[in-house]
Amino acid sequence: MSVPVRLMFFGIALFTMALLAAGAMLMAVGHHGWLSALSYVIGILLAGVGFMLRRRFIKPTAAE
Repeated sequence: MSVPVRLMFFGIALFTMALLAAGAMLMAVGHHGWLSALSYVIGILLAGVGFMLRRRFIKPTAAE
C-alpha cells in the first residue's frame, strides 16, 4: 500500500474515533442529544466509507 493511501486511512480512522468519542462525551454530559446522535451517525458512516475504500484499494487475491 502506498504512503498516501496509508495516510488517508489513518485520517479516516482518526476522524472516526474522534466523532465516536465526541458522541460519547456529549451523551455523558447529557446536553445536546441530537448532536450526540449526529456525531454517532457520521462516525459510523465514515467507518463504512473507510471499509469501502479499503476494499477498493486493496484487492483480494483470487484463490486458485
